[in-house]
Amino acid sequence: MTTRLRKNGGVHQLIFVVLAALWLTVGARRVSATDWLMYGFNLQRTGENPFESILTPSTVAGLHELWSFDLGAVTIMQPVLATGVIVHGSPKDLVYMGAEHGDLYAIDVASGTMVWQRNLGSQQTSCRDMPDGVFGVSGSPFLDRTNNRMFVVGGDGNMYALDLSTGATLSGWPVAVTTDPAHEHTYGAVNISNGVAYAETASYCDLTPYHGKIVALKIATHTVMGTFFPAGPRTNGGGIWGPGGISIDPATGDVFTATGNALTNPESFRYSENVVELSSVLQVLGSNYPGLTGLDVDFGATPILYQPPGCSPMVAAKNKSGVLVAYERGNVSAGPAQRLQIANVSDWQFNGIPAWSDTTHLLYISNSSDSNSAGTKHGMVALSVGANCNLRLAWQTTVGPNFASVSPPTVAGGVVYYGDGPGSQLLAFDAVTGTQLWSSQSTITGAIYGAPIVVNGRVFVGAWDGKLYAFGL
Repeated sequence: MTTRLRKNGGVHQLIFVVLAALWLTVGARRVSATDWLMYGFNLQRTGENPFESILTPSTVAGLHELWSFDLGAVTIMQPVLATGVIVHGSPKDLVYMGAEHGDLYAIDVASGTMVWQRNLGSQQTSCRDMPDGVFGVSGSPFLDRTNNRMFVVGGDGNMYALDLSTGATLSGWPVAVTTDPAHEHTYGAVNISNGVAYAETASYCDLTPYHGKIVALKIATHTVMGTFFPAGPRTNGGGIWGPGGISIDPATGDVFTATGNALTNPESFRYSENVVELSSVLQVLGSNYPGLTGLDVDFGATPILYQPPGCSPMVAAKNKSGVLVAYERGNVSAGPAQRLQIANVSDWQFNGIPAWSDTTHLLYISNSSDSNSAGTKHGMVALSVGANCNLRLAWQTTVGPNFASVSPPTVAGGVVYYGDGPGSQLLAFDAVTGTQLWSSQSTITGAIYGAPIVVNGRVFVGAWDGKLYAFGL
C-alpha cells in the first residue's frame, strides 16, 4: 500500500511537472506574441518586425499555405494583426484586412474564418486603377490595443473608430476626412501619435476636381485640428498616394510626406512633387522639390525614416521616375543628401516604400525596373551605408517582371519578403546575402501590390484574386 502510494504520488508529481512546463511554454508564447499594429510595423514605416524568431533563413523554405479568405474584391492593403483580442469572453488572434468594395474583415488567425465584417463604403469611378473602377478600403487600419479599438478610413471618406472585438462604431465617430469621396480617396494607412490621427487624400486617376491633403484629427474631441494642402486648397492635385500615408518621427512628432503633382504649371507648384517635413499640427518645417525628370514624376510612396549607426536621422522616398532621394531629418529644405537612380527614369510604376532593418543596417527596395543609368536591376535590391553615411549597393537579386508595380518589402527574422506585382508570387530572400529562399509559386493567382506582414511564424498577404493568404510552417 505504501509502495503504491509512492508510485502514484510520483506519477502525480510527474504529471504536475509536465503540465507546469506546458503552461509555462504556452504562457511564454502568449507573453512574447507580437502584434502588427500599423502599416510598416511602426510610426517610421520601416517595414521591419524585429521580434520574429520562428521564420528565419533556416526555416522559411518550409512555408506553405495554411488558409485563404475570400475578401470579395481586390486589395492593395497591408493587413494588421492583434493577438489575444477578447471575443465572446475568449482570446483570439485576429488579422484585419480590407478590400476595394468597401468591406473590412476581422479574421481568426487560427482558422481563417470571419469573426466580424463591416462595409465602410465604396465609390464607382471611371478610373481603371482598380479592375472594375470600384474603390473602397485601401489604407491599413491603426490598432490601439490600450483602448481595444482601431482607426480606419472607409470608401465613404470618413475615419472610423471601431471596436477590435466586434467591429462596432464607437461613440463620436466617424469623422469626415473628405466631404467629396466621389473625387477624393484615401489610399494611405492611418498613422497616430500623441492622440492625433492622420489621414490623407488623393484622386482617382488624377481626375478633377480634387484637392490632395493631409488631415490631422484630435482623437479625444473627434475634431480636425489641422489640414495641409500640398497644392493649396483651390488648386487641383497635390495628392498623397503612398500606401503608408505619412510617417512620423517618434522623437519629435514631426510628420513626413511625399506628394503628387499639381494640375497646373509647374506641376511642382507650392509643395507638390515635394518631400515635406511638417509639425504635428501640419505646419511646414521644411520641403524640397528634387528636380525630377521622367514620364510621371509623382511621389507614389510614403517616406521611410531610418537612422544608420553613427549617422544623422534620415528620411528617404522613392519617386515614380525611379529615383531614390535621401535627406537629413530637420534639414529637408537643404535638398537631398543623396540621390540614386534605382529604377528606370521612364518608369512610372508605383514603386512602394523601402524597408530598413535595424538588425542588418540595410535599406531594401523591391525594384520595379532596371535602372537606365546605374547598375541596379528589377527585383530585390539591398543598399548598405558607407563610412560617409551614403547608401551604396550591397546586393541585388533579379527576379519577377521588369517595368511592373510591385509591393513594398517586409523584413523579419533575417528574411526580406515582397510580392512581385503581376507575377503573382510572394518571394523571400536572405536579408544579408540576397539568396532567394522561398516562393509561393502558383499558390496565389492574382497580382500582389500590398505589402505582406510576417509575425509569430506566419506570413499574411492580400492579392488581386480577391483573397487574403496565410502561410506558415
